[in-house]
Formats: sequence, C-alpha cells, structure tokens
Amino acid sequence: MPYHAKSALHLKPTFEIVITRMVFTLGVAITTVGVPLYFVELGASDSQIGLYIGVLSLLIGVLTLFLPPFLEKFNQLKILVTSYFLTGLALFGFGHTKFIPQAIFLLFVVHFFITVGADSIGILFKDSTRSKKEFSRDTGLMGSLINFSWFVGPLIGGLMLNYAGVRGLFGMSALFCILGATFILLMPFKTVNKKRPEIDGSLKENLLFYVKSQKLRIAYIQNMGQSVWWGFVWTFIPIFMVRQGYSVASIGIFIGLTQLPLFLLEFITVKVLAKYSYRSVFFVSYALLGLIGIFAFFTSIYSTILVAIMVGSFAMSFVEPISQLYFFDQVSKLEEEKTYPVYGTSNIVGGTVIRLIIGAGLALFADRVAFLILAFVMLLTAYNALKIKTHKIAA
Repeated sequence: MPYHAKSALHLKPTFEIVITRMVFTLGVAITTVGVPLYFVELGASDSQIGLYIGVLSLLIGVLTLFLPPFLEKFNQLKILVTSYFLTGLALFGFGHTKFIPQAIFLLFVVHFFITVGADSIGILFKDSTRSKKEFSRDTGLMGSLINFSWFVGPLIGGLMLNYAGVRGLFGMSALFCILGATFILLMPFKTVNKKRPEIDGSLKENLLFYVKSQKLRIAYIQNMGQSVWWGFVWTFIPIFMVRQGYSVASIGIFIGLTQLPLFLLEFITVKVLAKYSYRSVFFVSYALLGLIGIFAFFTSIYSTILVAIMVGSFAMSFVEPISQLYFFDQVSKLEEEKTYPVYGTSNIVGGTVIRLIIGAGLALFADRVAFLILAFVMLLTAYNALKIKTHKIAA
C-alpha cells in the first residue's frame, strides 16, 4: 500500500496531508474576498469580472485534461511542493500588479497550480487510507478541518483589506501557500509507486474511458454542482454586497460564515449519511439549493437573501463530503490517475459555466437574474441525481 509510512513528526499520513492542505487552503481562502473586489478596484465591471474568471477557468480545465501522464510519471509529493510554492509566488505578484491583463495572467497561473495540487493531493489522500471505511471517515475529518480554513480565511481577508490593503492581503496569502509547501518537506512520506502496465498518455482514450461510464458522468455532474454554487457565492455575492453598501470587512465576515456549517457539520454528516443513499442526499440537497435561488430571485430584501445563502451552506455540508466518495467508489486504484484529473475539471467547469452565463446575463439584465440562473442549474443537477442507482454511502 503506497503512502503509509510514519513521518518524522509521527503523525498518521492522512493527518499530515490534512495539516498541509489546511495551511495552503487558508492562503487561498484569504483571497476569496480580495480577487473580485481587486478587479473592481482596477476598473472592471461585474459582467467583465465574471467573464474574465470564467474564460480563465475554461482554459485551465482544458489544460488539466493533459495531467494524467504527468501524475503517473512524476512523484506526487514533488508535484505538490512545486504547485504550492508557485501558487504563493503568483499570488504575491497578483497583489502588486496595477493592470488588468497582468492580473488575469497571474490569476491564471494561480488557479492552474491550485488545480494541479488538488489533483495530486486528492489521489495521495485516497491512497494513504487502507479501506473504504477509513477513507470515508478521514474524508469527513478532512472536510471539516479544510472548511475551517475556508471559514477563517475570508475573515482574515476582509480585515487585511481594511487595514493592510491589497498588497497586505495577497502577501499574507502567499505566505500561507509557501508555508504549506514547507510543511510537506517537514513531514515526508515514503512513497511507493503503483505498478501499472503502461502510462495513460492518450488524452482521447482517457476522455473516452471517462465519458463512456454513466457512473463517472454522474459523479462529474454532481461535483460540478457544488462548484457552480461556490463559484456564484465567491464571485458575485461580494460584488452584489458592495453595490448594496456593505463594508469590505462585513463581506469577509459573511463569506467566512458561509463555511461555518461545513466546518461544524461535515465530519458528523459523513457518519449520518451512511444511513442514506447517494441519490437521496444529492437530490434533496440540490433541490433545496434550487429553491433558494428561486426565493432569492423573488425577494427584494438583500439581508434575507444572505440568510438564504447561509441555509444553502447547510445543504452543501451534505453534498461536499460525499461527492469525492461517490467518485472513488466508481474506479479502481489503477484508474485513479487516469480518471481523477478529468473528474477534477468538474470543479473548474462548474465555476466557469456559472461565471460566463451570469457574466453575460448581468450585461443584459438586472442583478436578480443571476439567482434565477443559479436556481435552474441547481435543479438540473438535482434531476441528474435521480439517475444514480440506490445504494448506501460507504462509511
């Protein structure tokens, strides 16, 4: 079994991964409020921001499809260290640019290496567990702790914007990303390469293998649904709040609070969800998110919309911990490197779809149409969940 030697700090391998990812995620989460508001400061409109980030995400999604042979050939810990370190450098540069084209390029670099690191650490985490039960339990623990970073990060980001400005915010973000890379070096694994007959280097064959599997297509759409939701919340809610007169600090507090239910509940929900099927949990959760979007479209009281978004976070605390569990239930260990990068593009495609569509919608219609678009996508995702065969969640 690969990746299960004790480290110099005598921690369980999955805990070492969690600690590393927590530190890095905190660095990324600090930028949640800063990125869209910085583009506003540089002179971009709401629709332009959505289109910029959407196009970048689409390009990264295409490049990600070429990762399988890279992940199979090279040591994943080295990939992880490199991607975390380069993410930190790009974030530092992003905070010092004053021109939109430079900002777009650096944001592309940031998101590309975040994606590379996410693919590598996702497989590394799965392979560090000895059974489905252990993987399910540790996934819940990791989800809760990672979401602690997503809870604290925007709070820090809002305060940094208020008191230290853009450079201070992205400087702090870069520091945590580089610390994440340093923690990997301080807590080394003894890795064992998987024995495989050949490297899966054909992009066409990897895509066809994935697309031909209905179960993998469903896993893709269900995971894409959550990236649609968070892409909307992280990109457009801060902009809308600024337009409504909310302070930068209050925006950071709100975005942080959207992660609180996930931090508090994800570890518990993995255990509770063992009593239910994947289909029922996905369907009920996404249907609720769709209803929230419809409600937000019809109400004119913005504080009520923010409360509704918070309710959506409770639904996400059920979806997030099982999305990856469902994917890994559909593949063998030797298929992970070939399929996980394709699956990982769902995180990019979801955010891309919602940003491009809403970006275009905001150029033509009022802000409230964004919530109707969100509702439509969430309800489509709920409908797709009904195609899952009824069986209980592995926990």
